[in-house]
Amino acid sequence: MPEHKHWAPDEAARRETAEFSGRTRDMILGDISNDQFRQFRLERGVYGQRQAGVQMVRIKIPYGGLTPRQLKRIAEITARFGHGIAHLTTRQDIQLHYVNLKDIPAIMTLLAEADITTREACGNTVRNVTACPFAGLCRDEAFDVTPHAHRTAAHLMRNPSTAGMGRKFKISFSGCDSRCGLIAIHDIGLQAVLRSVNGATERGFKVLVGGGLGAAPKAAQVYAEFVPEDELIPLCEAITRVFFLHGERDRRMKARMKFLIEDIGVEAFRELVQTELSALPRRIPVAALDSITPVASGGNGSNPTPPSVPDQRWLDTNVYSQRQAGYHAVTVRLILGDISATTLAELADLAAHHATDIRVTPEQNFLLRWIPEAHVAPLYEGLKTLGLSESGAGRLADITACPGADTCNLGITSSKGLARQFTSGFEGTLRRFADADIKIKISGCPNSCGQHHIADIGFYGC
Repeated sequence: MPEHKHWAPDEAARRETAEFSGRTRDMILGDISNDQFRQFRLERGVYGQRQAGVQMVRIKIPYGGLTPRQLKRIAEITARFGHGIAHLTTRQDIQLHYVNLKDIPAIMTLLAEADITTREACGNTVRNVTACPFAGLCRDEAFDVTPHAHRTAAHLMRNPSTAGMGRKFKISFSGCDSRCGLIAIHDIGLQAVLRSVNGATERGFKVLVGGGLGAAPKAAQVYAEFVPEDELIPLCEAITRVFFLHGERDRRMKARMKFLIEDIGVEAFRELVQTELSALPRRIPVAALDSITPVASGGNGSNPTPPSVPDQRWLDTNVYSQRQAGYHAVTVRLILGDISATTLAELADLAAHHATDIRVTPEQNFLLRWIPEAHVAPLYEGLKTLGLSESGAGRLADITACPGADTCNLGITSSKGLARQFTSGFEGTLRRFADADIKIKISGCPNSCGQHHIADIGFYGC
C-alpha cells in the first residue's frame, strides 16, 4: 500500500509538540491554571486518568486505517511509554494508559514521523472520523468510502470552524445500508448510495444527522436522501459550523447536536446549514479525492478455492472473502481490545508479509486486508504462534468493553472485569454458545463508550 500523509506538514506537528511542551511547563510553574491546561491537553488527545500522575493518550486513526509500518511505530511507543499495553477503542482509535506527562512531546514526535497524530482525539472537537472497516472490500457496498473519510478527516482537522465547540462531534461513513459503519449513532452519518441520472450512474451519500448514545440515546434523522459526493465536504463543514454557532454551551448535558435538532426541528436546522453553505465553496471536485485503496497483486483469478486451514471455525468466523477475487480479509480477535507491545510489533511484521493494510474495527479488533488466498494459511500459522488465532470474531464471545473504572475518571464499574468473567465462561462451560450471532457490549457508565445501547445484550455501570 502506498504510504500517504494523513495530516498537515511535519512543520505543523513540530509546532504543536513545542507548544505542548511550553504549556506543560507553564502549568507546572503555575502560569496557567489546571483548568486552562485541561482543555488544551484534551484537544491534543491527552486525557486525565483515574490514577494520579499519569495520563491516557488517544491516538487518532481516521477510518481505523494503518499501514504495517505505522502499526510497528505504535508498538514501539507502547513499549517505551504506554505501560506495555495498547487498547483499541470502539471508535477505531488506539489508547495508551499510564503515560507520564513529560513523555507526551516525545510520543507526539514519534507519531508525527509516521504521519499519525493525537490532535483532536479528545475534547470539544471533531473526533475521529470512522468508517466501516470493510470499506473497499465489501461485496454489498455502493463504492469505497475510504477516500471520502480520509479527506473529510483531513479537511476538518485544525479547521477554525471546529475550534472551541460546545461539545464533541462525531462523523461516520458506511458503504452500504448495513450497520457496520454505525451511522445512526453519529452527529453526521454518511451512507454511500448510487442513483441514475439520464442513464448515467451518479455517486453520492445519504446524510443522517443528530444521532448519539450516552445517557439520552437518539437515532439520527435523515437530512438528505442524496448529496453528490463532491458536495459532501462543504456540507460537513457547514453542519459543524451550525453546531459551533448554535449548539448549547452552558448546560453540558444538553450540548450535543442531537439536542439542538430536537429543540429547533430538522427543517430549521436545514435552513441554518444552507446559510452556512452560502459562505463556502459549493463543491470539492471528485478528482481531489484521490483513492488511497491499495492496488494489491498476487490474487489467483476469478474462481478462488477455499483456503486450507486446519481450524474450520476460524475460517467461518474470522475470514471474509473480498469482492476482489482471490483476496481475503482476516479479523484478528483481541480479548477486551488489549494487546501487548511485543505482540503488536510481531503482528505488524506478520501483516507486512501477508496483508496490504490494516483497519481497527469498532469491535476492538484488527482487520488485516488484501490477503492473497495463498497467504491465508501461513498467516493463520503466524497468528497461532502469536496467540492471536482465536476464532469467534463478531460473535457472542467477542465482547466489547470500554476501560471503565479500571482507568477512566468517569467509570462507575469495571466493565473489563465483567467482560473477563463472560470471556472465561465462553472458554469453559458455555463454549457451545460462543459462536452465536449475538453481541454483548459493556460500558462502565451511562456514557456508552462501550456502545451498550446497540448490543443484543448491553450492560452499563450505574
